[in-house]
Order: sequence, then C-alpha cells, then structure tokens
Amino acid sequence: MKIRNILLILMVAFICTSCSTRPLAQSPNHPIEITYWQYWTGFEGKAIEKLVDKFNKTHSNIKVKMLTISEPRKKMLLSIIGGTPPDVISTIGPWVPELASKGALIPLDNYCTKHKITKDLFFPSFWEMLNLYGHTWALPTTPTATALYWNKDLFKEAGLDPEKPPKTLKELKEYSNKITSFENGKIKRIGFLPSWPLWTCGIYGLVFGGSWGKVEGKKETFSANDPKNIEAWEWTQGFVENLGGENVQTFQEEFGNFQGPNNPFYTGMIAIEINGTWEGNFISKFAPKIKWGAAPIPTNKDGSFVTTVNCDCLVIPRGSKHPDEAFEFIAWLMKPENLEELCIEQKKFSPLIYSDREDFITNHPHPYIKVFIDSVKSKNAQYFPQTVLYQQYERELKREFEGVMKLQTSPKDALNRVQNKMQSELKRVSKY
Repeated sequence: MKIRNILLILMVAFICTSCSTRPLAQSPNHPIEITYWQYWTGFEGKAIEKLVDKFNKTHSNIKVKMLTISEPRKKMLLSIIGGTPPDVISTIGPWVPELASKGALIPLDNYCTKHKITKDLFFPSFWEMLNLYGHTWALPTTPTATALYWNKDLFKEAGLDPEKPPKTLKELKEYSNKITSFENGKIKRIGFLPSWPLWTCGIYGLVFGGSWGKVEGKKETFSANDPKNIEAWEWTQGFVENLGGENVQTFQEEFGNFQGPNNPFYTGMIAIEINGTWEGNFISKFAPKIKWGAAPIPTNKDGSFVTTVNCDCLVIPRGSKHPDEAFEFIAWLMKPENLEELCIEQKKFSPLIYSDREDFITNHPHPYIKVFIDSVKSKNAQYFPQTVLYQQYERELKREFEGVMKLQTSPKDALNRVQNKMQSELKRVSKY
C-alpha cells in the first residue's frame, strides 16, 4: 500500500513538473516574446513601431520585440545560416526567390488557410510575386508602383498645359524637347532624361513590350536581349545622342543625391521623371514649393501604359523559435484597419483590393495615390522576374545601361553581355 501511495505521489509530482515546464507564454502574465527584424527608419520606422505597440497592447499572450537593422539581406542570411534567426522578418519581394530556393523560409500555405488569407484579398501582382515553387512564402505589407512625375511650373514655363502630362512616348519626346533649354552653350534644363534615376533601366523594356525573363516551376529563363528590350534602350540612348554625350555628362555633374534637396527633379534641372510612390514623400520633404503631378507611364502603343510593382513583405525564417506566434502577428497586420494604418502612415497605397475605396483615397497624404492603385489593378502591372539571381541581374543591367547612356556601347552589345553573363551564372548556381 505504501509503495502504491509513493508511486501515486511521484506520478502527481511528474505531472505537475511537466505542467510547469510548458511554455510560459500560455499565461497572460508570461507572454511568448517573438523577435521581429525590420529596416525602416524615420517616419516609416515610427509607423511600424506604432503598429507593433498597438499589437502588444491588444495581445496578452504574445509580445513583439522589434529590432531595426541595417544591411537586412546580409544579416538575414547570416542569422538563418547560423541557426539564430528572428521569428519574423520584413524583406522585399525580389529577395524572396533566393531565400525560398535556399530553404531559408517556412512556407505560409497552412497558416494562410487557417487564418483565411487568400489571393482574392490582394491585387494579383503582389500575391503572384510572393508565390513560387508551389508555395506562398511571404505576405505583402507596403507596396509600391511606378508612375510618370512632372513639374507643372516647368510645363507652364515651356508653354505646355501643366495639367496635361504626356500620354504617349511620342508626346513624351515632344514635351521634353520643348522644355529642354541651354545657357551659354551648356544644358540648363532637360525635359526628360531616361537615366534619371538609373534604376529605371528595367522599366523601358516593359514600356516597349519586352520581357526580362520568366520562371516556370523551378526553371528560370533570362531574356535580357529580347528585341523589344534592345529597341527600348535604343530609344533611351537617342535622348543623349540628340543632346550630345559630353553635354549630358557635364550637365549630370551638377546632380545631387537621389534623396536630398539637390535632386535634379527638385531643383528644376529635370522636368519629367519616372519614379515610385515614395517620390511624393520626398518632394514634400525636400521641395515642398514644387507644383507637381503623377500619371501612368505611357508605352509605345497609343493609350496604353505600364507600371512596375514591388513590395515590402513579411516572412518567417527557417529556424524561427515561435513560427505560430509569428504568423499571429502577420495575420493581425493583414487586417484592413491595421494594414491601411501602416500604409497611410508610410504614405503608400495598400496591397488590399478592399483599400480601393473613396475614404481610403481621400484621406491619403499622397495626392495622386489613385494613379498607383489604378495602375496595379490593370494587367499592365508587372514585376521583375522571380529569379534567385535578382541582385546580380539588377546590378548588371544598371552597369550596362550606364554605358549605353554614356554612348560607350550599343544597346544590342550591352544586353547581349548581360544575357551571356546571367545565363552563365544561372548554369553555375543550378548545380547547387
């Protein structure tokens, strides 16, 4: 009998011990702490901090510890390789293929099903760019798209209607010629310079109906030297040829930083540019006196336009200690009231189809936010190929485009070099 009682006591003690060693997070007094890495600073950083504080105040079982990091791609990969990743990470869409292909991310399919998060909630391009290899790897937070920005004051000065931006490539060239002016034989102002900013090099191929590549299953194909891409770069090079290569180089020497008061669009050196949604934020900060507008980017087909899309997104890295709780935070942020608050605070539009409504648009700080929403709704919204070699591909295109705009090489030779390099690199990495 005594032995039986002793065994019963030991069994009860074991059960109690087992209960005490369960995750303390099950108790409101001891929430699970998840670590969240993000890279925003300034007003964008304050916006996400505000949402994290809101989550923590409304959830007793989970606490989000947010850390702002620099060099996010590098630190993210190192933490995953080292087995010490955070629980959830903000990243950008083009980095997802590389991370997913290396097994560095946890697929979100089952989590999305559980929380009833489906593709029907989002504008198609943002859902599609984060889905590959048969899985959903990330969910979009703050998106962006590209549009044509113009300086209304410079239009008026050149005798153009300040409320009517160019709607075709032909008009774009005509407007640029009217605005471009010289002083003492030197360029004083340029209407449109395709190399400002340099990263727009990838947009022009799409403007002419070209393609940079595609992904089918796990097979990647590059098409840098697509005839339409070559035609597009020949068109851009024509702007420099008409003005003279040395003249343009001298003119560009006075350009300031992309994010600063001496940006040539802010100082009136350039009247028309292609840029992202964020440009509205920078104009209000660095050149608040400019009267400006934003409109769709015209293509070489009358009446049609194109936009390129990208987005910040949330992923759960392989090795996350608390993936379930990490997705609880992600799912909460996907709720319209929370995601719209973040997007408005960061002055971006929302990836949710639901956000295409009057009250969201009229309350938005970007006066032309509807231009971007309408652009991403269309079939003309395109994203860069979902390649594991995004970083290198983008770098090679920029480098060769710079040579084209300096009249150092022909577009055909430049894009053939990019194609050969990328095919060679893809063959190398495919072995692994």
